[in-house]
Amino acid sequence: MPRLIPTPLPESVRNDPLRDAEQAVYEAFESHAPDNALIFYSVSWLGRPSPGIAPVDGETDFVVAHPDKGILVIEVKGGRIRYDGTADRWFSIDGKGVEHRIDDPFDQVKKSKYALLSKIKQVPGWKHRYVRLGHCVIFPDSARPSGPISTDSAHEMMAFARDLGWMDQWLETAWEYWGGRDVENVEFGVRGMEMIEKLLARSFQLEHPLAADIAADTRQILQLTERQFDLLGYLQKRRRVAISGGAGTGKTMLALEKAKRLAGEGMKVLLTCFNRPLAEFLEDRAGTVENLTVRNFHWLCHDMAEKAELPGVQVQDSPSPKYFNEVLPTAFMKALEMMPEERFDAIVVDEGQDFREEWWTMLQLAMTDPDQGILYVFYDDNQRLYGHRDSIPPGLDEYPLPQNLRNTQTIHRLASRFYDGEAMEAEGPEGRPVEFIKAGGERERSKVVSRTLHRLINDEKIMPASIAVLSGRSREKSSLAEDGKIGAFQVCSGEECDGDKVVFDSIRRFKGLERAVIILVELEDILDQEDLLYVGITRANAHLVVVGSEEVLSTLK
Repeated sequence: MPRLIPTPLPESVRNDPLRDAEQAVYEAFESHAPDNALIFYSVSWLGRPSPGIAPVDGETDFVVAHPDKGILVIEVKGGRIRYDGTADRWFSIDGKGVEHRIDDPFDQVKKSKYALLSKIKQVPGWKHRYVRLGHCVIFPDSARPSGPISTDSAHEMMAFARDLGWMDQWLETAWEYWGGRDVENVEFGVRGMEMIEKLLARSFQLEHPLAADIAADTRQILQLTERQFDLLGYLQKRRRVAISGGAGTGKTMLALEKAKRLAGEGMKVLLTCFNRPLAEFLEDRAGTVENLTVRNFHWLCHDMAEKAELPGVQVQDSPSPKYFNEVLPTAFMKALEMMPEERFDAIVVDEGQDFREEWWTMLQLAMTDPDQGILYVFYDDNQRLYGHRDSIPPGLDEYPLPQNLRNTQTIHRLASRFYDGEAMEAEGPEGRPVEFIKAGGERERSKVVSRTLHRLINDEKIMPASIAVLSGRSREKSSLAEDGKIGAFQVCSGEECDGDKVVFDSIRRFKGLERAVIILVELEDILDQEDLLYVGITRANAHLVVVGSEEVLSTLK
């Protein structure tokens, strides 16, 4: 069977009475054209006749291509047709007998033929190649006349109503006519058929970079997260509250918003957490808010001790656990005794599951009213990376956040396998599938991560600042970054990054933070630490890439 484009004929054409003639020709070609013919219906193009000349539109009703015969450009004129030879004018006659002047079909199709030839010559490799090209006119509603129609037409280049049932024979006659004395008989060939199909009916898919998906997903995620602020209105009269939820439930943004609202009411407010990178992120997001202090717990202890001019709290190059667990907290309590005016009216804690039990006593003593002061704690039982089980203060009103609003559903489904808390529903967008890329040794991992960054930034059009590479190891023990770079891309730690660099950090240090795209790597040593895997997976808002050995991929897939 011949191949017709488009197939099937669109309903808009079948239902248009003004196209009945074209539809009749289409069906005739469909039933009776040669098997290896390629037939295009309702063809248009834009071409430039020659350099320096403005582009011109080209169009015709049919183009018929054959690998051995070449190309025929065909115009269809339906209805009753009349030609006035004395005035050289063409007319169509409607059902009421009214005449309408129409373009000369032979002149029209001839111009289309040369416009198409010009377009073909612009195709690379076809400028100097011979193309056998002819033009014809079909009158599907008219009988064949006894003699010639006009001086620029020939019997062989016209088809009429009776020819529709014998289109294979008529096409052969037309091709022979246009072949004429062409002694070279150059074949159009398979290459020519491929060329004309790409030229007139090229299929394509516009590039849709990941950045476009991420932008759309991020807008939806922001709208969902802002919806959680309604909870703060509901809890406005509650003084001591513990709000729990898994990763992606919006805890951090709620904590920030609650702290800003309390400060806006004239209270002296502390917003604190465990991780310093998270505290620096919160401080940056808060901006300049009067009465609001944003510090991670140890940073707070250090600043208070320095303000009280206590000795022994200077920042050390490699501080011991004793420095964090005993020296700084003890100095903090001494500073509060010396400076009671530094106490807070309200304290908001994010990532409360990481706080040691004794720190809660210290924080309550840091309040102007330790018993009735406002305390809001946001926590996730599944992200206890530092072993402080059951450390949330008793007596707080509990409110769960059951919906994941921050991650796409594909990321949420993977994270759920490593989540040991209350069941959550994902309300975010579906998102793209998680990527799993196999890479064995350290050198191969580095190359794969570098290539992935190149693809994401250069091909997928994602800004470097929207990407974080997170390792299951500490930065110091990782083999990925050399001289502040992974491959050709500059990297920085979570708290140091500016707008044109990729974050490279450990999963532990990046806890509480997020990026649109996360690349997880060097997970081989933490496959038995499901809480840490959960944290790493959920740092990604919109897209997640996992790079690792066969064992890593089989564990996470």
